[in-house]
Amino acid sequence: MSIYIVVIGDIIESKELKPGDRKQTQILLEKYFDQLKADSSQLLSPYTITLGDEFQAVYSSAESLFKDLWAIMAEIYPVRVRFNISVGEISTEINREQAIGMDGPAFHVARDKIEEMKGRDILITLASDNPKLDRLVNSSFQILSANVNGWNKNRFLILKKRYGESDVKEIARELDLSEVAVYKNIRAGTLDAIQDLTDSVMEIINEMVSA
Repeated sequence: MSIYIVVIGDIIESKELKPGDRKQTQILLEKYFDQLKADSSQLLSPYTITLGDEFQAVYSSAESLFKDLWAIMAEIYPVRVRFNISVGEISTEINREQAIGMDGPAFHVARDKIEEMKGRDILITLASDNPKLDRLVNSSFQILSANVNGWNKNRFLILKKRYGESDVKEIARELDLSEVAVYKNIRAGTLDAIQDLTDSVMEIINEMVSA
């Protein structure tokens, strides 16, 4: 069996949302998932809402993975979402139309990890066949989550655009912010360090997938 990247997302405290807010969140997700499906060549199975407050996807490689995760967080802000990234085997055929009807160790682990994350103040975890790597990365992600929990929407959007290599002047123009405000967000959110961290994790994931 080949190695894939399975992502499962779970809306945090979804049952606490008002019915209208929950419906609007689903609408925003579905709209953005359509955009990702059109834009990303790395999505083997596109983001699909599965249980109302959960969604999943399968990637062939991780180049756009973290950019996509930050973008999803920005799209549904101030509603929060947790993610597990599971690198492992899928035992069924890949469904290239919707991320449903598939099974295998990568899905099993991702679902277990999402359950473990509930009740913990952590937004992203990694699951692979390397426990030492997972411990290192997940400790870093826990520190990262403590930082991210205090962000406003603009900071998520700035980070997303930084992954696209937009410069500060362009980001300021697109978000209707001053360049000073963009620089302040980059420094206060340690966005460059976050990008370095996730770029390193992305490279490791890609090595596992291509091994």
